[in-house]
Amino acid sequence: MLVDNFNIAFKNIKERKSRVFLTFLGIAIGIMAIVALMAIGEGMQQAVVGELSSLSDTVIVTTADISASPMGGGISGGLYSSFTQRDIDDIGRINGIESIDPILFGFVTVEFNDEIQQVKILGMDPDRMSEIFGIEFLGLEDGEFIKEGDQNRCVVGYNVAHEYYDSDIHVGSKIILNEKNFYVNGIYQKQGAGFSTETDDYIHLSKRDFEKLTGEKNISGILIKVENVGEAESIAEEIEFAINENHGTDDYANAITMNSILESVQQIIGIIQIVLLGIAAIALVVASIGIMNTMLTSVMERTHEIGIMKAIGARNTDVLSIFLMEGLIISLIGGIFGIIFGIIGANSLGAASGSSFMGPGISLEPVVTISSIILSLGVAILVGIISSIYPARKAAKMSPIEAVRYE
Repeated sequence: MLVDNFNIAFKNIKERKSRVFLTFLGIAIGIMAIVALMAIGEGMQQAVVGELSSLSDTVIVTTADISASPMGGGISGGLYSSFTQRDIDDIGRINGIESIDPILFGFVTVEFNDEIQQVKILGMDPDRMSEIFGIEFLGLEDGEFIKEGDQNRCVVGYNVAHEYYDSDIHVGSKIILNEKNFYVNGIYQKQGAGFSTETDDYIHLSKRDFEKLTGEKNISGILIKVENVGEAESIAEEIEFAINENHGTDDYANAITMNSILESVQQIIGIIQIVLLGIAAIALVVASIGIMNTMLTSVMERTHEIGIMKAIGARNTDVLSIFLMEGLIISLIGGIFGIIFGIIGANSLGAASGSSFMGPGISLEPVVTISSIILSLGVAILVGIISSIYPARKAAKMSPIEAVRYE
């Protein structure tokens, strides 16, 4: 009997192709949105974890006022807190630390093509510069990083190279920092606001060149590499305690591990995914209304047929199952095509605008998981069943005598 009911349902769908096609299209669009957004979200997660996990043994130490730290983004001018040599020495006495790299901060006058600008500079170990700022989404637009032993060479931020002066600075260009000649070794890709290691408005030098150029040792941040990744969090707490003790306050230093940054980024991506899936759910709600409308119209058109079926012995459960199967078939086919379109759409969107999601240079590859396919198909089936329940019950409860008389 179940096979007979399925055949009747399928026959009824074929007789109303145009209306069913529009309904199926609504389901397909909603499922396509869910699959594509879940794939892009999963791809974003894996891209972030993949790039930042290489720095999981790194602790970044800044002053607690993150807005006044070069490692925390934009600086607008004024006086800034800095670390002392005593802080560096105390950190060095903590067990489990492999290396300590102070980051020096200052301002210089930069002349290029007879134009002069005040620019922020950072001084750090060349090897660590390429390790920290060379991860894929904080890489170079052109050129290369400074090497150990290079003198009077620098890496220039994107804005400094392309927006500070009337003509662009290129790799190999000569610029004058505090009346001393420097040559541009590399130019950073554009980062934009929001990166904890923003480079757009900075010039990076080696520590030796920084000290020769400014005569100062303004330690604005410290990069610390730990021996055991599992101890990074506890070492970060020890670092904060030691520096805070030196400065007589409970909130002078802020030690951040890459794991904590990863967790924060993953939480943000999770929220973005929920919002996007909420938008996709609206499309599914519209599609479910379309299924219900299609089924109600079908019930009304087939009232006489339903009466005849009941008159020759069809039970209420038979009528109910026929209409439920119709809604289920429509939503199932729509779901399958939606999954196919979603996979194609996710890959196309990822290829076209991968870097705009995560930052320049990063390759975003959407990841379609088995669980997302099963979930999407389950949602399609659920929507089809729920949307068909009311029309199916309405058909099943019809009086056979009144239904036969209906014209």
